[in-house]
Amino acid sequence: MDIAALIISGLSLVVAGIGTYWSNRRSKEALAESRRAAADAHWSALQEAVQRLIGFDPSAEPIRDRLTNLRIAMLALVDELGDEWEGLDVWLDAERALGATYGRRVMEQARPTDAIERRLDNLDPLMTWAQALSHNLRRLKVTGHDASALNKLADHAQGLVASIHERHGWEQPAPANSRIRPLD
Repeated sequence: MDIAALIISGLSLVVAGIGTYWSNRRSKEALAESRRAAADAHWSALQEAVQRLIGFDPSAEPIRDRLTNLRIAMLALVDELGDEWEGLDVWLDAERALGATYGRRVMEQARPTDAIERRLDNLDPLMTWAQALSHNLRRLKVTGHDASALNKLADHAQGLVASIHERHGWEQPAPANSRIRPLD
């Protein structure tokens, strides 16, 4: 009788161990899937904000709200992906600055008397930028983190911002707010 109880206890222990293993495995898979779903939601929100800039005419309505939504969506994605995507924040901030620069260019060049073709010519850099940003976001989402690509994209966007400001005689934007420092 003692041997039968011992065997049954041993089998119960094995069954409980296997059940615990599978339960933990399923929990980890569910947590990973939940994290992927949250990240996907942030990628989608950023894409939506970018799409709202394609075909948008800042000379007809204020660009501030659209750039604010873009910045909020960018920050949410950076916060979600965290340290795993080093360089994403720098690139997205450079892209936001480039979008604002193109928006300013459109607003300054547009005239109420512009013909449709002239208006479309003025809008082309802003729309092309938004389409390129959308493409790059989709590509990065599929391929995953690429620090080298993010650095190149950030450098390219920062270079365009500097050249556009220089070409139009505008003061260069400050690279960072010196009063804001990371927490130690």
